[in-house]
Amino acid sequence: MKKYLIIALLVFGCLKANSQDDNWTWGGPVDLAQAAYDVKHYTLNLAVNPEDKSIAGWAEATVAIVSPIELIRLDLIDRYKVSEVHVDGKKAQYTRTKDGLDVQLKKKYKPGQRVKVKVNYAGITPEAVRPPWQGGFTFAKDANGKHWIGLSSQNEGAKIFMPSKDHPSDEPEEGVDQHITVPAPYKVAANGLLISERENKGQITYHWKTNYSINNYNINFTVGDFVKSQQNYTTVNGNTVPMVIYLLQQNEARLPELMAVLENSVRTQEKYFGEYPYWKEKIGIVETPYLGMEHQTINAYGNNYRFTKVGDVTHDWLLYHELGHEWWGNKVSVKDWADFWIQEGLCTYGDWLFIEEHGGHEAYLNHVKQIGRNIRNEKPIIVKEFATSDEAYHGEIYTKGAYVMHTVRYILGDEVFFKTIKGFVTDSAYIHGNQVKTFDLQNYINTNTNHDITPLFDMYLRTTKVPEVLVKQTGDNTYTLQITNINFSLPMDVKTDSGTQRLQLSNKPVMVTSKQAPVVDEKGWYLKKVTTEKRSS
Repeated sequence: MKKYLIIALLVFGCLKANSQDDNWTWGGPVDLAQAAYDVKHYTLNLAVNPEDKSIAGWAEATVAIVSPIELIRLDLIDRYKVSEVHVDGKKAQYTRTKDGLDVQLKKKYKPGQRVKVKVNYAGITPEAVRPPWQGGFTFAKDANGKHWIGLSSQNEGAKIFMPSKDHPSDEPEEGVDQHITVPAPYKVAANGLLISERENKGQITYHWKTNYSINNYNINFTVGDFVKSQQNYTTVNGNTVPMVIYLLQQNEARLPELMAVLENSVRTQEKYFGEYPYWKEKIGIVETPYLGMEHQTINAYGNNYRFTKVGDVTHDWLLYHELGHEWWGNKVSVKDWADFWIQEGLCTYGDWLFIEEHGGHEAYLNHVKQIGRNIRNEKPIIVKEFATSDEAYHGEIYTKGAYVMHTVRYILGDEVFFKTIKGFVTDSAYIHGNQVKTFDLQNYINTNTNHDITPLFDMYLRTTKVPEVLVKQTGDNTYTLQITNINFSLPMDVKTDSGTQRLQLSNKPVMVTSKQAPVVDEKGWYLKKVTTEKRSS
């Protein structure tokens, strides 16, 4: 037994070491060398070989100098071999570092000047372990035996497929050009607009271009034997945008129904969060061999058409959630993964609003209560400042993050809440490359309403505390109510035998009269703990 235990421990140790070697993350404090420049644009030119699971080609970063530097530091995992580097068209010296490279500059550049760094590289791609949570390339075959390749990199960053400044605070605000070459007749679906298709000697190169700012993990392409469907959509502001869906040939019959689900999903998102953000390009979906991801204008869809009914409406929760990220995650992006909850929590709250819109308010409240029962509060939503993606990511940035917005809605009231949230997601100061932090959302709410939500955010986001409500019987028909663990006040509904009233509760006792014990926050607007103390006889 001891022998087998030792062998098992050795095997586990090797597996753990291997997984740690491949456990790429990104974010955290900005590297000082990388803080000295700002990425403006990426061009990606890659040939994808499905047979040996490799990529080969080059990537070029156009950067603007922010402060004097002697090198450009880029991130690129060690699996790829770099063959040549050019700076402004001239061959340059470089040093390979751990999952990166330092490119030497032969002259001094002044702040504001631009530099183009081109890297030629090739190699076997990392395969995703558990996509999209542990990302990489996913190589699969469809029902017809054709290759099907997906890419997911939210927790790893773009360095697993291209040299880049891999930090969420720096998006290429002038967009990305992708030239992806695959064997004919495969198709490539990627971000933005399809500029051209060029076939040469059995290979097809697809040129996709986005002019919008885009987060590194949203830069994406998917390869497959796809059939394409397209129809126009008129946005809430009257603009026309193509809705484009790429599905495997085997699933062509699902296109009409999925298109209808997509159209209704966009319409519902627009009601609460304003016009679809990328109407100048497309609303896009591509079928992927993994569950899904919010790749800008080409969301990954792998939910296998598991439709449900919400009221009378056909719904796909995965499609709707990833679509919601076009507003929360793509249009509004965080500069520090510490604030990951803004992308995932507000997007998830949008999912809850779909239930309310099509299933009714009671269905919404019941859904939120059910979610709340499973929130365990094991660690704060904001774990630390300057967090990496691995440090920041956990399930409650979705659920508890959404619940915080549910609570803010109650405090502000529907009219003010929805106006304020739509105002934030449509304010030019916070969108398309102007990445945000929690303070920005908090300050926006404080400035545009008559409420200071700072202490609420501090409690729910930065600690694991919840309001501890004490209901204490003081007489035959009298009770005091107080929140024992806070130094500010919160409005809460209190139900007594005479009805429900909204009271301001704090650590100072508030007396109510009732023949029965008062019920605090019966509808579940707060994550809280309620204790009732009966009068001793």
